[in-house]
Amino acid sequence: MKKIFTLFAVAMMAIGANAQETILFSNDGTYANGATLASDNVTVVLGNDRATKNYDLKLASVKAYCAGLFGQTVPVQNADTGEMENKTRVVYVVGGNNPKDGPLDDSDKPTGASYSPDKANTPQAGCYFMITPKKAGHLVNFIVLNASKNIYVVKGSDGTCLPISDFVIKKDADEPETVNVNEDYTVDEKTTGTIEFDVVANETYYVFCNGSKLSFGGCVFTAEGGNIDPQPGGLTTDPALPVTFDSWDANFLIQKTDVKAGDKFVFSCEPIEVAGWEWGPQILPKSNADWSDLGPALVPGASGKATFTITEEYASVINSNGGLRVQGMAVKVNAVEYEEGSAPGPEGDKESIIDKFTNTWGAEKGETLTQNADGSITFNSVEWGGAAAWLADNGPADWSGYTKLVFVYAEPTTVNTQGFVQTTTENITWWGNEGITMLECPFEGKDVSAVNQVALQASAPATIIITEIYLVRNADGIKEVVSVKGAFNPNSPVYNLAGQKVGKDYKGIVIQNGRKFIQK
Repeated sequence: MKKIFTLFAVAMMAIGANAQETILFSNDGTYANGATLASDNVTVVLGNDRATKNYDLKLASVKAYCAGLFGQTVPVQNADTGEMENKTRVVYVVGGNNPKDGPLDDSDKPTGASYSPDKANTPQAGCYFMITPKKAGHLVNFIVLNASKNIYVVKGSDGTCLPISDFVIKKDADEPETVNVNEDYTVDEKTTGTIEFDVVANETYYVFCNGSKLSFGGCVFTAEGGNIDPQPGGLTTDPALPVTFDSWDANFLIQKTDVKAGDKFVFSCEPIEVAGWEWGPQILPKSNADWSDLGPALVPGASGKATFTITEEYASVINSNGGLRVQGMAVKVNAVEYEEGSAPGPEGDKESIIDKFTNTWGAEKGETLTQNADGSITFNSVEWGGAAAWLADNGPADWSGYTKLVFVYAEPTTVNTQGFVQTTTENITWWGNEGITMLECPFEGKDVSAVNQVALQASAPATIIITEIYLVRNADGIKEVVSVKGAFNPNSPVYNLAGQKVGKDYKGIVIQNGRKFIQK
């Protein structure tokens, strides 16, 4: 099942000298594995509980303490009259499985062992919650904790849990009551209330309990020292993020000048509505010197992430002009991270597929596709038609061993173009602005294991001569898989160390979701 990662709206309020950020669940929301809630400085990700069912969404009746922190006005049915009445409740979620350190099995149950402070084995499946602050500060989290169940706050960086002295559990009341936590991390009675603790910047904290499903109803974050806001990875931006792109006038500069080929900028994005804008949320990397385009627009996918991979040419421009200028439309950028990589080595072998392009989507409107004697094709497009290749006559094509799809044009295009891949589960697109001679469609983070159709679309009528259409094989044979930090997709392909896809009966060291582990 495809995981959906969505950025949800958050409520903001100021208390005292420091700004507080409150992250709440929506009463009409749907929260599956990996669902993400984000404020300006905190991200909450739901653990990998059940692939076939969402987290359960519930309401809690609360008193003044929790109502003031997490309360929302929601419609509740009156038990006596049957009428719907507005009441103050806390909206919370709870999973269906106890957290374990192994993946989900075929029956949707976590495998492996429960967390042990000695083993430092963070959960990989079941009901758990991952909280990552961008700044140092203090977190207060709504929980419902069963009696005699070990509750832990565990650092994702090393698997160590906070000692009992470093967190406080409070019971909901008109005035909160501090709850005694036993030496084995248990409480003596079921507790509806909060767990609170100090946090450091960019650490991920796993919150969960052993032998039970911890209910979680959002968090309140108070930053330490106000609003100084370096981005993850030590970046600075001008102006400070978040930046909302509701017109092309807005922009910001990422002030970094030591980038190199193979590195990446990763933007955390949230789509917004912009009247008259039809093309979806976009991020556009530009030169800080003359605002020239550094590549095609990045269209954030369902994960709310847009990734810009740096080439040698882009690195030179960015470093010599004070950083990367970013423009966009119909999107809010909440954060940007810089991921270091190694300079790309030689690409794997290219496999041409231009001969498979024999169809058009707009033939009834006069769209044509001509295969030329020199091996190129001439595509006379209509608006958003397509030069297309159908691949699934003998079943969907498996492209998981390739890194990207590339279209090469004989001359700069006069229109915008778009690469299109239809799989058995979704449509995947890549955007190219007018004036380019090559459209690269990277597969990083995309499931292309079952491709039915591939096409090139144009935004307006035009004649495009395409000299090459090819796939690039992964040089080491191992598909690169990018996942949201801490999230694990048990349905992703599994490979051995030789890069060969293997089944569940294979014994030994395997790679799944970019992680190595022993399959027994």
